[in-house]
Amino acid sequence: MMNESPETVDIKPNHDTDTVAVKENGKRPLDQSEDASESQPKICKLDNESDANQSNTLSKRKRKRKLTKKQRRQMWLEVMAKRRETSKERKAQMRDSGVEIPIVKTKKMANSTCKQRIVLDMSYNDLMSAKDLCKCSNQLLKCYCVNRRMDNPMQLYVSSYKGKTKEIMAKYKGSEFWDIKYLENSFDKEFQKEEIVYLTSDSLNVLESIDENKVYIIGGLVNRKPCKGVSLKVANDLGIAHARLPIDEHITMKTRKMQTRTILSINHVFEIISKVVSGMSWKEALIGTFPQKKMFSVIDEEGLLEYENCSLEYKPKEEIECPESRKNENISVEN
Repeated sequence: MMNESPETVDIKPNHDTDTVAVKENGKRPLDQSEDASESQPKICKLDNESDANQSNTLSKRKRKRKLTKKQRRQMWLEVMAKRRETSKERKAQMRDSGVEIPIVKTKKMANSTCKQRIVLDMSYNDLMSAKDLCKCSNQLLKCYCVNRRMDNPMQLYVSSYKGKTKEIMAKYKGSEFWDIKYLENSFDKEFQKEEIVYLTSDSLNVLESIDENKVYIIGGLVNRKPCKGVSLKVANDLGIAHARLPIDEHITMKTRKMQTRTILSINHVFEIISKVVSGMSWKEALIGTFPQKKMFSVIDEEGLLEYENCSLEYKPKEEIECPESRKNENISVEN
């Protein structure tokens, strides 16, 4: 008996239910029966919903960072416009009520009787980032404003005024016409070394008084990571005198970090010196200038008074240490 071969059946492709061929890369193409046009919008909708949910969960600081520079600029202009409008309304109300509006008077350095020389050393460009350079220029602006408001302004110099510092300061319109003496050279080439005193928090010498015959240098350095000993090294390399402000002698810092080394901004150092030059004591100048966020206490020389938490009033030390209940008991006993 002969084995019959199985019949071969030719299957014709049905175009209605055509099989899908597999591509060479092994990926299956989208089936014609699947509606791609409906699936894609659903995905986009989910993505939009997730982005919306994510934006709602972001903090205020992160949402602000996502804004473009142009948007932030526009927001700032709107805020400034509102402030100007509020200021005009307040001045109008003062005029209607008969209150005299004080006029801010400025006096130039050439007409000032104060000949105290203060120099801002701007030779630390390489140690600062672009952001820190902008902060440094802002502090320089504050120093200029403080000096302009003085009855007798000090003689303000800016040394090593070139490079990045000069480029950033050019953004302030009219800064080249400010009442400041700009020096392209270093301060040691403009003044005699015998009359220079470099102010640095790393110095062991204490500045007890301000000498009008001396030139005091303030380092124009702003850095989020303090560069310890940089300004002191500059003074030692040049062979000039150096000193620190008498902060530790008048203020007791409440944190260990601040007790070891107190670093102030450029404008705070300048403001303290300006107040001392105007006739204030070191203690009064420090109290009126020291940032309130840095908690401290001030004890007078006799140890009878203590200044706490940036209040403008001195309090007896016994009153601070004595609890309120005990204080009331003492009052009732005396009566």
